[in-house]
Amino acid sequence: MKEKLNESFQDFWDTTIAAAPSVLVGLILFSILMLIGWGVSRLMRRRLLKYSEDVLLINFTTRAIWLIFFVFAFFVFLNRVGLGDAASGLLAGAGVSALILGFAFKDIGENFVAGFFLAFSRPFGIGDIIEVQDNTGKVAGMNFRNTHIRTFTGRDIFLPNALLLKNPLVNYTRDGLLRHDFVIGLDYGDNIAKAIRAVMEELTSNGKIVQESDLTPFVVIQDFAVSTINLKIHFWINTKDFLGSMTVLKSEIMGQVYDRLKKDGFNMPADIVELKIYQEGSPIPVMIYEKDIPKS
Repeated sequence: MKEKLNESFQDFWDTTIAAAPSVLVGLILFSILMLIGWGVSRLMRRRLLKYSEDVLLINFTTRAIWLIFFVFAFFVFLNRVGLGDAASGLLAGAGVSALILGFAFKDIGENFVAGFFLAFSRPFGIGDIIEVQDNTGKVAGMNFRNTHIRTFTGRDIFLPNALLLKNPLVNYTRDGLLRHDFVIGLDYGDNIAKAIRAVMEELTSNGKIVQESDLTPFVVIQDFAVSTINLKIHFWINTKDFLGSMTVLKSEIMGQVYDRLKKDGFNMPADIVELKIYQEGSPIPVMIYEKDIPKS
């Protein structure tokens, strides 16, 4: 028994020593190819940055190049250490393996392909504000599997790429412009034309609102409500500063419009409630407490 163990250990040691040069050369070749892949991806990144500002596309392309070099270096290593048959078997069984892995890792493959299409179709870029299925935030990055967005409340959300490809995606900052609106109600006895002119003066005097020829602010009568005539005020904002434009600027404009209308003597009444009591011939029950009667 002892002799068999010694012989087995000796055979293992001799095989290891005999294979050591091949393993060492394989590791060297693997390292060299990986360094070349790293250098090529870095060079490609610098070249692409000169011609494109799409960081998502550049990151995706350089990672794909590195992945190709990794797969090639791995097969070179297997072939060099004497596992060429295993490498050939892997390539020969790629079709069957792809089928099996396709079912096992359907989501991973789906997200990878979706990431590829997103990188080249470019519906958004780094820093854009997007919304997908009630998830709104700034795009921080994208890899082969998911897209990282950071919400305005500080949460980091990693959305599967397939989710972005399959569902409607809203990009608030693609062209930097977004029309906003709000409603304000005036009394039926007010001069509506004069009120609209006053609102327009406030909007056109605000330098933070976009005032281009085809993006000018405007005011329309929305509807005749129970106690008010409702004016709907439309204006364009710059969404590059999304939080400032969507919250602070809108609040500022609403306050300015309100102050101007109050200054010009316009009323903004509350809703009128009409109370009807169907009790013909019966008095309305009213109780007056002495403590509620003001003293003269």
